[in-house]
Amino acid sequence: MEQQSELSPAQQARTSRAGAKGWIVAGTAAASSLLAAALSLSDPSPPVPATPVKSIPPLPRVDTAAPVRNYSDLVATLEQERLVLQAAFTRARTAAERMDVLHRARDVFVSSVVERLAPEWVGTPWDFNGTTEEPREGSIACGYFVTTLLRDAGLPVERVRLAQQASETIILRLTTNRYVHRFSRLPLSSFVDSVRAMGPGLSIVGLDCHVGFIASTDSSVLFIHSSYVSPRSVVIEHAERSPVLAASNYRVLGRISDDDAVIRRWLSAAANRTGR
Repeated sequence: MEQQSELSPAQQARTSRAGAKGWIVAGTAAASSLLAAALSLSDPSPPVPATPVKSIPPLPRVDTAAPVRNYSDLVATLEQERLVLQAAFTRARTAAERMDVLHRARDVFVSSVVERLAPEWVGTPWDFNGTTEEPREGSIACGYFVTTLLRDAGLPVERVRLAQQASETIILRLTTNRYVHRFSRLPLSSFVDSVRAMGPGLSIVGLDCHVGFIASTDSSVLFIHSSYVSPRSVVIEHAERSPVLAASNYRVLGRISDDDAVIRRWLSAAANRTGR
């Protein structure tokens, strides 16, 4: 079954003409270097028509051709960290102790996706039918990028079936409407301001024909996705400067890190229904 969350080649060309200037982040050995590893990209297309962006932190240039470390070892390390937290949650005897573990688990889950897994995938080519499970080997479509990272971070999902759903369906298979925010024909700057106002966290964002992650930190709102516009690969870019976000009339945001049920599923590795 074809990936349902991507644009056709004709739609890609129209969106590319909206502009493709942004930043990508290369994989690094240390998670703390996420924002210190970035590459400024340029494209002959005109810039994204948007209101001025306030104080976007610069991301320094790095070598995106650096080799990827052993990805299976990284995934195994993340699983061991998850199991430690799972044991701590099982041992917790009071509501306060369980809440403390839940807070720690939330931080580790978000860090696993944003700071440790995503940078390893930067530079992996995008393709409408891409399904690779290894960074920078083969190609990956936007839906498969999202479900692969969630699975590798330890959240039980049916990677293939979930990736083939429409973007809003992906979100609603993972969380509930309580944690879903919908925006229609909102200027990109206003959308980013709304996301920033929600505070730090990890979201899945569904667009007209695309899906990816939005990671909010104290200083930045980042869009992490397998991009069908230049450089046509996995990128981590400032949301304020994303031509893909700018081109979408509809944006739906699922704040999965806010949903305790998602974090509990990650802790317990309980099966997650994702549809057939």
